[in-house]
Amino acid sequence: MWKKINFFRSGENEIIDLLVKHTKISLHSMDNLIRIVSSDTGLEEYLNKIEKYEKNGDKICYKATRKVMEGAVSIAIINNLIKIIDDTDLLLDKILYLARESIRLKNSLNYRDKIMWVPIYENILHSNLIIRELNTMLDEIRMDYDTTAILKKRDRIEELEEEGDEMKARALDILYEKANDMDDKTFILLRDFILTIDDLEDLCEDIANHIILVKYILES
Repeated sequence: MWKKINFFRSGENEIIDLLVKHTKISLHSMDNLIRIVSSDTGLEEYLNKIEKYEKNGDKICYKATRKVMEGAVSIAIINNLIKIIDDTDLLLDKILYLARESIRLKNSLNYRDKIMWVPIYENILHSNLIIRELNTMLDEIRMDYDTTAILKKRDRIEELEEEGDEMKARALDILYEKANDMDDKTFILLRDFILTIDDLEDLCEDIANHIILVKYILES
């Protein structure tokens, strides 16, 4: 038997629509981040696109937050929705940070060691997959998929985040093995870079968990 998630009155549905739109923008930004990491030319063009997406994302999150504060949602879920919106906004902030640091590593520090860039590239592809799953989860909620399907999507995001932890550990192992071959600035930037990719995945898991929590609150 199909069970509707029934998230929502009209204001809540509008917020979900905005979050779907935002995570799609995050995916476009990730595409450009992947190009920056894997390319040596056109970097500023890709960065400019990410900066535009980040500004658009700010507008979307402002609109969603205003909708929450205007009383368009159930009082019981206000704090959780604000948390979801804030964490979603952070996705684009962190993608922009990664894009800028990638260019700094390639241009200012001229760091091009493929042994280090390969696991970073793989980590970013993995993060892109998690954001895609989050976008699909939000889209399925909007389309009233049954509860079981939504929970499976949350579980898949959690599983991917755990895989990402292992990938982060491997990337850090390689970084420490290569530490003597780089200067301190490069080491710090690369370590920060790897940890920020992990932050992206943690945010996706947190967002998914809060979405499920909102569902449980409304069904109780």
